[in-house]
Amino acid sequence: MPAKLSDILVCPVCKGPLLQSSSERRELICPRCRLAFEIRSGIPAMIRSEARELTESEAEHYCAAAEKLSPARR
Repeated sequence: MPAKLSDILVCPVCKGPLLQSSSERRELICPRCRLAFEIRSGIPAMIRSEARELTESEAEHYCAAAEKLSPARR
């Protein structure tokens, strides 16, 4: 996904910033809501009902990553 697009997208639930997945999955992650939005054919599926809930270990990983980027993202 182009960096320009990922810079302007926000979580459809809390309107918070999103992180790109660090796993093999192509997803945008909301650490606050603990949701993962799949990227299909380069287009993020930003629908709450289609989002995957993060596991506890994934949530911890992405919350820590968000804190490293900016303390204000908490």
